[in-house]
Amino acid sequence: MKAITSNQAKQKLDEIIDRVILDAEPTILCNDQGKQAVLMSLDEFNSWQETLYLLSNPANAEHLLESIKQAESGKKSVRQYSRFVIRNS
Repeated sequence: MKAITSNQAKQKLDEIIDRVILDAEPTILCNDQGKQAVLMSLDEFNSWQETLYLLSNPANAEHLLESIKQAESGKKSVRQYSRFVIRNS
């Protein structure tokens, strides 16, 4: 993960945002006081939020991790589902 200063970010913000999105690679922003933050694409952020939500329920987390283990060991086959639309009533 690349780190840049806040001054560098101010000068090239559009370029940095484009790179973060295209590379799917977050960038660390550092200020003069040594504080740090992370710049990431909205898609990446939403993915992290969804993962946190799914893993926040212990039973769901256990089920997901077990499914991953089974898929990696070849015990489960990958199924392809048709797309469907859910409509609000």
